[in-house]
Amino acid sequence: MRIISGLAKGIPLTVPKGEVRPTTDRVREALFSILNPLIAQADVLDLFTGSGAFGLEALSRGARSAKLVDSLRNSCMTAKSNAAKCRLNNAVIVQSDAVQFVKREAESGRQYDIVFADPPYCKGPADRDFVVEMVEAGISRLVKPDGLFIAEVQEGWGTGQEGEQEFEGFDLVDIRQYGKNMLLFYRPVVEK
Repeated sequence: MRIISGLAKGIPLTVPKGEVRPTTDRVREALFSILNPLIAQADVLDLFTGSGAFGLEALSRGARSAKLVDSLRNSCMTAKSNAAKCRLNNAVIVQSDAVQFVKREAESGRQYDIVFADPPYCKGPADRDFVVEMVEAGISRLVKPDGLFIAEVQEGWGTGQEGEQEFEGFDLVDIRQYGKNMLLFYRPVVEK
């Protein structure tokens, strides 16, 4: 795993030990090809950051700021170490439950150009669907009117199930599939 492009291109990233499933370089490269026109000077929020790969890639490509959030101490320490290795000093690492973080940020009025969430996949009926929980927590209020919320899910369960991707407050503008991984792209509904 490495930074694909920009200032820190080619720098290898450490992946935290444990139950972390990083977005593959292939999927991240495809995603950033889509996001390329939006990255310069963007404020980015990376939820369930793990290694910090998404937020650090955004900074490497010219984002103004990136906040990397994860509930696991080990993931936050790894993301901080990766940011230092890449010399991306404007990365802010926050140890917090992502759903609670979304609630606090929504109440504060803070907004981002790009919000990316790569939560643990909902693989069965007993698993939490973090995308639904974040929507209920007010994530649509964190996305600037012309911004994007991107959720990585697994096909088949929860939000990854056909017909389960629509949410009040968001327009689903694109779905990209890479094997069983799906990237769901949402724009906030702007009140007229």
